[in-house]
Amino acid sequence: MKLLILGLLAFGQVRAAEIDLPIRTDGGSVSYSTPDLLSRRGELSPPPSIYDLEELNRVLFSERRLQTEELKKIKYYLINGDIRMARAHLLKLTFTQTKLKPVVHRYLAILHFIDGEFAKSFHYLSQPELQNIPQYSKICTLKVLNEIVLNKTTELENDWNRCRVENAYNLKALNMAWLDTLVQLKIAPVKGVTAVPFKFVRLAAFDRDEAKVMMKLSLYLNQEQLLLDQIPELTVEQLQDPEIRELAGQILFRTGALAKSYKYLEDLKSPNAENIKGNLYVLRNKYELAYAQFKLALEQKQNSQNALERLLPLAWLLGDWEGGSVYAERVMASPQTQINKMTLNAAFLMQKGDYSGANKVLEAIAQRSRRGTDLEVTQLGSFTALMQNQPDNMKKQASLSCSQYDIINCWVLFQLSQWDSFPLTVRRDDKLADKKEWEKLIKEDLNQPLKETVYVNQLDIEEMDDKLIQLIPKSP
Repeated sequence: MKLLILGLLAFGQVRAAEIDLPIRTDGGSVSYSTPDLLSRRGELSPPPSIYDLEELNRVLFSERRLQTEELKKIKYYLINGDIRMARAHLLKLTFTQTKLKPVVHRYLAILHFIDGEFAKSFHYLSQPELQNIPQYSKICTLKVLNEIVLNKTTELENDWNRCRVENAYNLKALNMAWLDTLVQLKIAPVKGVTAVPFKFVRLAAFDRDEAKVMMKLSLYLNQEQLLLDQIPELTVEQLQDPEIRELAGQILFRTGALAKSYKYLEDLKSPNAENIKGNLYVLRNKYELAYAQFKLALEQKQNSQNALERLLPLAWLLGDWEGGSVYAERVMASPQTQINKMTLNAAFLMQKGDYSGANKVLEAIAQRSRRGTDLEVTQLGSFTALMQNQPDNMKKQASLSCSQYDIINCWVLFQLSQWDSFPLTVRRDDKLADKKEWEKLIKEDLNQPLKETVYVNQLDIEEMDDKLIQLIPKSP
């Protein structure tokens, strides 16, 4: 047995001697047996793992990946201000059993906060899964803002103190001035509290981000006057940032320094800068240039409310009925102002000559609300019915307008009673014969008094009445 083992060992040594193993002769670097392996670095890749964790549980991982991709889309739409698309994608995850539920609730709270539904936003932020570390630090600032709006002062101070502790490493002291000021305004409002963050502040001593925070805070608190004298002192490095120049121009615009404001904004192409330049043109009565500026702002930000709210009156002034109808459709409206938006859209459609489209909008107003009898709505309805040769509807709308002291529609009602086909007559292309008989009447002098033929003497009537009811009392 020992001889057999020794034979095997001797055979192994012989085989090993036949193999040409790499020898380290370079003072430490390794010489590999594969030729030119170092030159092929980057070409080789490891073999695929067949039995990795995701392959073993394909269903679980694919569902988790899809949910993660949906959340990425929602975050993208939120950042870009597309609330409608963010809500559409978020509804897919609302009723899904997922471990990402805290993120879903956080995004729902953000959506409701943007829409002004602060009670619903606070409800989602109060869910138990968001009250623990580390989730609370991500939602506490939004929760504090909701408490400020909803006047939940009993919870506000404690939540803000906890938020500052848990976000001590995430929030800069300068950024906390925003919420500190708002919390103080709600808990202990004192005269001059909004001016406190700007005491002993020098914008030139800040870096770019810090300067932006203070400039935005001054605009938000209407304290831009406190930083006005420091705008010329901004450093060259700060002024190289387009956002700082935009904020400086906005501060100057707010304080009435219009010419200086334009100098800071002249070469900027952001939506806010275009809107401010448009406002400057409006103040100078250059409506065409202002209209172009607001269009540029809308091209860069498709849902810019500032641009849309200024484009609408300018479109009416400049007679751009086609563009006005488009802008009236795109402008955002609350439930309280939705009918105003529809009425404005109908007015632009009427001016454009799309009477059938205007009539559909007016019918929708009458069906959805009680404001179908408002003067503005009935005036539009009367004219569109007139242009569409709908005498019954025109009489109805003109009567509603006339009852609200609209003299034009009272005149229309009178004409409808005189002409058999008044709508067709109004739309005739040929020239109507106009006999101005009334001009002759006002020029003639009528000196002859009018003579009335008396058929029944009034005294006879009184005597007959006296016999019946004794109008004249008899003396005793």
